[in-house]
Amino acid sequence: MVSLSLEVKDVQPSKLEGVKIARAEGQSETVTFDVIESIYTVNSGDRIEIVIDESKPDDLDSFEFCGHGYLAADESKGFTLLSLWGILFKFAPPLGLKADTKYYLCMRRVKG
Repeated sequence: MVSLSLEVKDVQPSKLEGVKIARAEGQSETVTFDVIESIYTVNSGDRIEIVIDESKPDDLDSFEFCGHGYLAADESKGFTLLSLWGILFKFAPPLGLKADTKYYLCMRRVKG
């Protein structure tokens, strides 16, 4: 399981209607991800937790967004790219995930 504590640094418009692109940073990682406004939203300054695991979390209701998907690019490129049915999450540096493995990615806001 991977668990990241991050702060959303900025949220920019995308070329797609109803979609924005967010950038969040943690201690040693940067995550860039699609924000589908009809599903979930984040704002600059939000503290978020992202959990990635091969198993669906038992506390599913505690998350604002959960989806499942697969690696969309080889991690040798210097990053991890997860596609959750077309919603993209790019992690740098790579997380060390396995190819051809279904992953659940869940996200929630955290206080402080």
